[in-house]
Amino acid sequence: MIDRVFRGSRELPAADARRRELKHRLAAAVRRIVEDAALVDAAGAAADGDLETLIGGAEELARRFEAVPSHREKGGLNYDENEWEGALLERSPISGHSNPLAAPLVIEDIDESGVLHATATYGYAYEGPPGHLHGGCVAGAFDEMVGVGQVAGGEMGYTGTLSIKMRRPTPLHTRIDYEAGVTNVDGRKISVWSKSYARGDLLCEADALMITPRERLSY
Repeated sequence: MIDRVFRGSRELPAADARRRELKHRLAAAVRRIVEDAALVDAAGAAADGDLETLIGGAEELARRFEAVPSHREKGGLNYDENEWEGALLERSPISGHSNPLAAPLVIEDIDESGVLHATATYGYAYEGPPGHLHGGCVAGAFDEMVGVGQVAGGEMGYTGTLSIKMRRPTPLHTRIDYEAGVTNVDGRKISVWSKSYARGDLLCEADALMITPRERLSY
């Protein structure tokens, strides 16, 4: 179960490791394009042609993607025969190393005490209030933390409830440290906690109740 989540970060054969690194670089490049596109000063552009040139380049890039093999024909990334690319920490829209949509949440392994650790530094693409992280992104990061952190309890389930106390706004361009762990396992119910910090100051606290489905959940 834990391997199903973390296997993308495990040591791979040389050929797979090389392809994984290339896909990570591809995702990082597209992630940069997304932020740059969001920050384009359309009103300040010298002419419409400047924007049309960018549109043409983006459309050409999309056509190039269509020309290479895709998991789309297999129904996406989450299928049993898929190896490292199907791992949650590769494909996740919150922390996936291979997913350009993912915020820069870097999840580490669970330590010996059962606590999950992660870090993130958010850029302008994730801004809500001026200079701070959008509340939806705050919630998304905590949903990811409790979702991955629950595996320390030996089970995995869907998020039933997620409660977040936002004690301080989460700043952009600042390292944010996350931690999460299991409070209790009671049958199909898994109670999980999570916290975030910036420079040692507590930002947010979260509590979640995860529900294990009657049929075992596969990640």
